[in-house]
Amino acid sequence: MTSAAADWAARIRADGVSELWVIYHDFIGRPQAKLVPSERFEAAMTAGVSFAKANLDFNVLDQQAPDFVFGAETGDFLAVPDPETYARIPHHPGAARAYSHLHLASGGIWAGCPRSALMATAARYAQRGLSVRAAFEPECYLFVRTGDGYAPADTSPMFGPGGLERLHDVIAGLTTSLADMGVGLEQVGTEYGPGQYEINIRHQPPLKAADDLMTVKEVLRALATRFQLVASFMPKPYTDLPGCGVHVHLGLNDADGRNVLEGDGPVGLSPLGTAFVAGLLRHASALCGLAAPTVNSYKRLQPASWAPAHVCYGASNRAALVRIPDAGSRHVEFRAGDGTGNPYLVMNALLAAGLHGIEEGLDPGAPVMDDVGHLESEQAALRGVGLLPRSAPEALAELEADSVVMEALGPLIGPTFLRVKRSEAATYALQVSDWERRAYLEWG
Repeated sequence: MTSAAADWAARIRADGVSELWVIYHDFIGRPQAKLVPSERFEAAMTAGVSFAKANLDFNVLDQQAPDFVFGAETGDFLAVPDPETYARIPHHPGAARAYSHLHLASGGIWAGCPRSALMATAARYAQRGLSVRAAFEPECYLFVRTGDGYAPADTSPMFGPGGLERLHDVIAGLTTSLADMGVGLEQVGTEYGPGQYEINIRHQPPLKAADDLMTVKEVLRALATRFQLVASFMPKPYTDLPGCGVHVHLGLNDADGRNVLEGDGPVGLSPLGTAFVAGLLRHASALCGLAAPTVNSYKRLQPASWAPAHVCYGASNRAALVRIPDAGSRHVEFRAGDGTGNPYLVMNALLAAGLHGIEEGLDPGAPVMDDVGHLESEQAALRGVGLLPRSAPEALAELEADSVVMEALGPLIGPTFLRVKRSEAATYALQVSDWERRAYLEWG
């Protein structure tokens, strides 16, 4: 036992904590946890908690991908809790949680650790004298269960106070719990859809930003359950409801804290800022494979939908893939992501893509100032504005072919992620929907 582990254990016992939830997030972003009782705190903090490597080849349906690599014989990895992520769980008195770095049983960080891979890419910015500030902006729905499915928990108009009023207990519980857990929020508001909310999380270093998004999702889901509601971050839960995105805001400072994205170039960007944006555009299709990795994602990423469908950037233009907001300090917003992405992998890939743009001095071309979503395909093509992938299989193929992004993920995370997400898409392709029966059962 190390003295640091003993000190941490003593601290959390002094907080009245009798159980520690050691959590890691698998490659597709699902939290996996084990509860450690008080008498085992020091052991877990020193050596970690074991999980089977085979867990990582399971998809969102809890089915092992058919071309799995991690079989029953492949052994374990250790989830070693990170004391920087320690937080008491307000809705479970006596419980606390910590997120983990993944280690090999023989010692040292495992190549399958998404948090450590993100740290390695962020360190490449530090080597250039740059620091990254990042924030996630998730959208979600609160639903009530009905006899035949789900219905929005509120029908107030967008941005009206009614949604905050009627579901105040959930929203207030969220803000209070997150503050207790060290997660800063900028604001929470109702969105375009009935029962839809947007949560603006405060900018942080990249790893903390990803941790904070996971905390927001986990706490909101737990609180919603307590009020007999369902919190959903699904990209497109219903055909007639607006989709839910997870926008990512990125800023860059130098060693003196100066904003290096701001300048006199297009849409107020510096040469470094335009190159950073160009990197995001160059790798946009591969980024979608991580940020929008499911079959449902592409029912949201449609032209003229307030979600991006084209590879372009612009000023305060919500039709663009990369938006340069007017408000606040100069930063960039990547808008194609959604709640089915793993934020550690998404952030890693975004930083790798932007750094490639900086290193190569890439040119993003002219910004798009109008609503590209309403252009005819031929008009967009004439302006050199291409489409994002139109399906999950296409996006995953683009990801596999992108050496910059795949190298940032590493030889274990990237290929495993692709196997698992492709297994989901393959399962979906064989399902027969109610729509198909309505259209073809008596006609075909």
